[in-house]
Amino acid sequence: MTVSLAGLTLHVADVDRSLIFYRQLPGAAVLFHMPGRFALLRLGAGRLGLLTDQQRRFHVELEVPDLDAAVDTLRQLGITGDGPTVRAWGERDFLVEDPDGNLLEFSAARAPASPIAA
Repeated sequence: MTVSLAGLTLHVADVDRSLIFYRQLPGAAVLFHMPGRFALLRLGAGRLGLLTDQQRRFHVELEVPDLDAAVDTLRQLGITGDGPTVRAWGERDFLVEDPDGNLLEFSAARAPASPIAA
């Protein structure tokens, strides 16, 4: 099993305010936006998520070639989590908390999504 860093989700107080800021970055493209709740941007080869969640500061998005195989491997290592679950925006993921409560989001590697208008 190989794991690649795909992106980072910042847990912010106001998603729409943060989206205004981050979409100003050169090359930033909005991939998904649920006003007031969540936004996903493409920045180069990576993704930046903006999420209203005051339980954590951020979470790390990790890609694996085969999500089901990765979940099996993680469980064999004694690492438990939530899922796999299909999200409203179509992503299927497996969520794990590290010892400090940071969220690790494992998902299958996918082709870059096309930007949408926010």
